Amino acid sequence: MIDHLTDDPLAVEVQASSSFNNCFISVTNLTKLISPRIASPRVVKRTDSFIRAHDLNLSEEDIQRVIDDERTDRETSERDGSTLVPIDGNGDIVINALVEIGLAEAGDESSRWIATSGTAYVLKKRPKQQRMGPWKNAASGKDVLVWSTKCIRNLGAEYPVVKARGVINASARDVVDLLRDSSKVTIYNKSSLGRKDKVVLTSNVDSEAKIMSSLTKPPIVRKPLECVTLFYARQLTAQDNIELDGVGYITVGRSVWENEDGRTGANSSTTRCEILLSVNLVREITTTSGQKVCELTIVTHAVSPAGIPLFIGKKAALTAADGYIKDIRAVFEK
Repeated sequence: MIDHLTDDPLAVEVQASSSFNNCFISVTNLTKLISPRIASPRVVKRTDSFIRAHDLNLSEEDIQRVIDDERTDRETSERDGSTLVPIDGNGDIVINALVEIGLAEAGDESSRWIATSGTAYVLKKRPKQQRMGPWKNAASGKDVLVWSTKCIRNLGAEYPVVKARGVINASARDVVDLLRDSSKVTIYNKSSLGRKDKVVLTSNVDSEAKIMSSLTKPPIVRKPLECVTLFYARQLTAQDNIELDGVGYITVGRSVWENEDGRTGANSSTTRCEILLSVNLVREITTTSGQKVCELTIVTHAVSPAGIPLFIGKKAALTAADGYIKDIRAVFEK
C-alpha cells in the first residue's frame, strides 16, 4: 500500500505518471504558505516545484498577477494545449485552496458518495445513537466505512475518488503526528520502501508544509512507484466550517513536478505516480466513558497506471482505503 500522504494509500494499484491538459502552478517561493489564521512559519525555503491548479479556482486577476511577477521575460508555456501558470510569493492561495477542497470532500455526507455494500449494510442496520461523532455517517467501533464517487472536477474524471472512515484509539494529535513523520511510514505501510522530506518549507507546532518523496513496491506492480508530493498539515479552527467534537487536523497532498512541463527525468528503475488529491481529516471524539479517541477520514483521487483497467483500479482503491484505516488503527493497538 502506498503511503497516503505522499503516495496515497489508495494508489497502491491506481497511480502512474500521466499527461493532462491542465494548469500547473510553480510553488517556487512559499513565503506566505501558511493561512493567516496560523502562526508565522519558523522555516521557509525555496523549491523549484510545480503543481496542478485546474481546480484551485484562481481568478484571472490572480493568474495574470503571477505571470507578470515571474514570467515577464517569456510567453506562457504550453504543454499538450494547456497553460502552465507559475507562482512566486503566492503559495498561500495554492495551499489554502487545497485545504478548502480537502475539507469539502472529506466533510461531504451527501448522496453523491456511493457506499460499498458492506458500508451500506452497516449504516442501515446500526442505531443512530451508536455513531460516535455528531456528524452524519460518523464511524463507530471497529467498522471501516468506505465510499466512492465521480470526480466533479474536470481533470481525472475517469478515475474514482475514494473516501474511508474509521475510529482510531488515539488522540487526534498522536495520529496526525504519526502521519507527518516520514521516518515512521514503514510502521503502518508494509509496501513502503521509505519516505523522505526533500524540502521543509514551513514548520511550527500546529502546521507543517514540505515537499516529500517516497518509494513503494506493492505486489501488483513490476517497478517501485515513486511519488513527489507537496504536503501540508495544520490544526483546524472554527473558521474552517467543518463539524468538530474537539480538536481536529487536516492534511492535504498533491503531486508536484520538477519543471514547468510537468515532466520528470528518465528513470527506468521506477514508475512516477500522480496524486491529484490526498486528504486526512482527523477529528477528536469522546466516548461514552469519557475517553478521547479520534476519527480518521481519508480521501484519495489518483491516476491509474497504464495497462490496468479502470474497474480493477477502482476495486483495488476501495480495498486499499479499508486497509489503510485498519493499518493506522493497528499502530495504536500494539
